[in-house]
Amino acid sequence: MLFIAGMGIGGPGNLTLSLLEAVRSSQMVFAEVYTNPEDILTLRRVEELTGKRVVLLTRKDLEEKGAAEVLEVSKKGVVSLLVFGDPFIFTTHLALKRKAEELGIEVRVVHGISVLSLAPSCSGLDPYRFGPPVTVVFPDERYGYFPETTYEVIAENLSRDLHTLVLLDVRHEEGRYMGFSEAINILEMLEEKLGKGIMEKGRPLVLLSALGSPRERVSWVHVGQAIDDTKYSLPKSIIVPASIRFYEAGPPGLRVKDPKGK
Repeated sequence: MLFIAGMGIGGPGNLTLSLLEAVRSSQMVFAEVYTNPEDILTLRRVEELTGKRVVLLTRKDLEEKGAAEVLEVSKKGVVSLLVFGDPFIFTTHLALKRKAEELGIEVRVVHGISVLSLAPSCSGLDPYRFGPPVTVVFPDERYGYFPETTYEVIAENLSRDLHTLVLLDVRHEEGRYMGFSEAINILEMLEEKLGKGIMEKGRPLVLLSALGSPRERVSWVHVGQAIDDTKYSLPKSIIVPASIRFYEAGPPGLRVKDPKGK
């Protein structure tokens, strides 16, 4: 049997009882470390609470030799693969699940807290007014690759008066974690190129960092405003808001009239 279990985000305090029970019942426990170097603290807490040793895998490991090892031991006993967030949101492990099922391995999923739910909750914006999320990825100057899709999705969401959750690229193996300033700069460069008016000076943005943790921070800023990335902890994401309704939280000083006159 293979448990694919989400550890959520925000630190050890957001681990679920279901995850701990799955780990305790496992003969071997693997964990993918991909998004945040501070997540090692969560893994250590799992070990303390369960008495199990956690074997660390990188994304590359899991896509190559690590997947074969996880599947092989899952044929013989109970195995847990721990991932951050919710197993099948953003950090996709569907291929591993399908392969395990093809081999006749029973797969059980343990869900965890995801940024997809925390971002609307922590920002005070209506979750029903979010369009598809996107990721700002690092450009690759060697091949002239620039992530235009990100810009286009934000533009499409805004045309439908929908907010956009924007995740920032992470390359854990390289030790690269995109900051707010770099992400906004990339979007501003795309604005100059594509010119749809979604990143004009003064547009409000919501900066989200370390959601669900004691270091959680939610800040409203504007395009063109200087940002000190050192004040924000990982992981980081941005919301590009559409219009703000009267029942939603907005930037300081914003007054939105209630249609009922209240």
